[in-house]
Amino acid sequence: MQRKDKKVKKQMPFRLFLKSFLKAFLVLLIASMAVLIGAGFGMVTGYIKAIPANALDIITSSSDSQTTIVYDQSGNEIARLHGNENRIRVPYSKIPKNLINAFVAIEDERFWQHNGIDIKRIFGAILKNIKSGSLSEGASTITQQLVRNKLLTFEKSFKRKIQEQYLAIQLEKRWTKEQILEEYLNTINLGSGAYGVGAAAYTYFGKDVSQLTLAECALIAGITQNPSYYNPYVFPDHAKKKQELVLKKMLELGYITEQEYLEAKNQPLVYVKKDISTESAYKHPYFVDSVIDEAIEILSEKKRISEDEAENLIYGGGLKIYTTMDETIQSTIEDVFSDPSIMPKIRHYDASGTPQPQAAAVLIDFRTGAVKGIMGGRGNLKGVRLLNRATMSVRQPGSAIKPIADYALALENGYTAATVIDDAPFSVGGYTPKNWYKSNVVSGKRGYKGLMTVREALQWSANVPAVKVAYNLGIQNVYRNLKRFGFTTLAPQDMNSLSIAIGGFTYGVKPIELTAAFAAVANSGVYIKPYFITKIEDKNGITIFERIPYKRKVMDEKNAYILTNILQSVVTARITVGVKFSYPVAGKTGTTDDSKDRWFVGYTPNYALGVWVGEDKPVALSYLTGTNPALKIFKGIMDRIVQQKGVSPEFPRPAGIVEKYVCKESGKLATDLCRQDPRGNQIIKEIFAEGTEPTEYCDRHVKLKICTKSKKLATEYCPSVIEKIFIKRDNPIWPGSSLIPPDDYMYQAPADYCDIHTAPEQTSIPQEQQNTSEQNQNYSGENQSQPAEQGNFQNNQENGTFDNNTTQSQTYSSH
Repeated sequence: MQRKDKKVKKQMPFRLFLKSFLKAFLVLLIASMAVLIGAGFGMVTGYIKAIPANALDIITSSSDSQTTIVYDQSGNEIARLHGNENRIRVPYSKIPKNLINAFVAIEDERFWQHNGIDIKRIFGAILKNIKSGSLSEGASTITQQLVRNKLLTFEKSFKRKIQEQYLAIQLEKRWTKEQILEEYLNTINLGSGAYGVGAAAYTYFGKDVSQLTLAECALIAGITQNPSYYNPYVFPDHAKKKQELVLKKMLELGYITEQEYLEAKNQPLVYVKKDISTESAYKHPYFVDSVIDEAIEILSEKKRISEDEAENLIYGGGLKIYTTMDETIQSTIEDVFSDPSIMPKIRHYDASGTPQPQAAAVLIDFRTGAVKGIMGGRGNLKGVRLLNRATMSVRQPGSAIKPIADYALALENGYTAATVIDDAPFSVGGYTPKNWYKSNVVSGKRGYKGLMTVREALQWSANVPAVKVAYNLGIQNVYRNLKRFGFTTLAPQDMNSLSIAIGGFTYGVKPIELTAAFAAVANSGVYIKPYFITKIEDKNGITIFERIPYKRKVMDEKNAYILTNILQSVVTARITVGVKFSYPVAGKTGTTDDSKDRWFVGYTPNYALGVWVGEDKPVALSYLTGTNPALKIFKGIMDRIVQQKGVSPEFPRPAGIVEKYVCKESGKLATDLCRQDPRGNQIIKEIFAEGTEPTEYCDRHVKLKICTKSKKLATEYCPSVIEKIFIKRDNPIWPGSSLIPPDDYMYQAPADYCDIHTAPEQTSIPQEQQNTSEQNQNYSGENQSQPAEQGNFQNNQENGTFDNNTTQSQTYSSH
């Protein structure tokens, strides 16, 4: 008994300790929770007290919001942006019931039941945000959205949310649900510059809001959550999918029947834009629209708000936006796009009344990355928030991609302008690239030119050499290089597709990004992301954004100059470029294999300009004959700009560029045999980055003894022999094989010996022929030529003089 009592006495202190600890912990926990709740309540109370006293009056008033002003590069006003300018006030009684139900269904399904905030939706959003680890899921009711839109306070913060919810509850006490809906539906941003359902009805369907069908009501309601992404003129597929989601939600909530749902879902949507106010238009709409798009991106990132909130701020926040626009250049581009003597003839108008074919152009000051002028289409210039093909459309670039995808990377990896590539049949992994030009050997077939330098490959826009270069460099490296040059529309599958070497992408490229890539070459190999805005100030004059251009080195300046020089020769050779320029131009045409897209992207020593021509729904442009229409537009724009602003006389040449006379069949230092080629002098003067110039002499040309009868290599028994100059090809292709031989096959060194004279002839042989036979016995087939003196090249050129830094070329017909 005593042992048990002693044991109990020993255990009591621990139990008392545990009990006391738990009691103290519980008291501390309750006290902490009380402090937290008190602090939270105090914080919320502080947020509510910070709300301006007149906030609710601002929300319920119909006063206009402040105008945002857009300025050009010189500080001159070019546009005023005000949401009320493109608005038609519609009373609640005239808004179709289907339209009201569509908005409630997709935006706030418990609108008619809550008091301004939806508790169930708030907790659902919290759970989703916890799972995703972000604040992407919102829980704003229609009432909260109205509060936010009218006050223009869009920062994503706990403070703003508390204030917004408080004001929503107060607003529901002051206004009826119908009044709230009326104000919301008359002020909501619905894209394309339309504010409110009345303006949207005219903007998208050309009719009064009271005439909208169920299908049209659902489409307009679907635009609300992201007016840019769901704009039916820009992204019709996105808009249609969202419309179907709205209809499905209306069916679930009992607003429509199953039959109404199916009929509306299957109803064709015909978009007809009817201007409701000439005041809503502004000068230079494509440039200003680009500014608005960039401002949306900047503000949504800076203020951590949604794109539609950013657009509301732009249209009513009283901002000052300073841009890169040169009004002289912008007006010049617009004038050219209105000149029927330059623009391709209109073939037809599509369902929305848009002329086809369409075109786009963007001009960049490549030294700064600033966009000076842009056109996103041809036709009516009185609209706003139009489809900007220069910044939004993604099209196949064709051969215009070759200088960037293939040869910029090649020059960075040891190739030179004189590196020789064999334009001959080539297949890899089941892919066999074809050239655009016809064979001179097999009639009616696409052919091959044979051995050509990198310069010639670009002059001829040869596909096979471009693919060979990409294959040798590694297609993954080509893909990564395109990313470095600023292309954002590449698909993952493009990384394993050799067709991107010649412009065959899964999706394509944007005109502004292709132009910016060429601008990087012009800018000594420094890529600068193109931009439209230099600075944004808020309504109080405080700078909220100032541009720091994004720059990246993508090429060595010497290699960039060499590529520029090659692209100059592409223009002057006039093989694919069918016009002449009176000032320096470097550039490249592009034509897709099915001729659905036509391009010319190039630059002077001052500006880079890219031009695209095609139909919005791609079709073959075979009806556009003659000069590449994109090239014609490029020349029309650049001629006028050069006349207005002048042009530097040449592209600046960096230090470290050397010149060498080389053989264009081998890319090596020339010999006498190179001048004796049966086609004429094959010696050219080429430029190199110092340290990459060739040091070996041409071993491509050889002098061989040929039997005059068999035309094959002479044997000791051939009675009549002549010496001829040939080229040694690594992998000769001859007529009669399953492959089409290249055009230069006839100059290949023969591989077979005479099969006619296989033994001594019975008749007597003259002494001089006997001597020849003795010489043949010692023939080794080696190139026994001597290095040529450079001075002799200038005195003995058979085809005229060489220009500085460029290859000698014949005159070719344009393509």
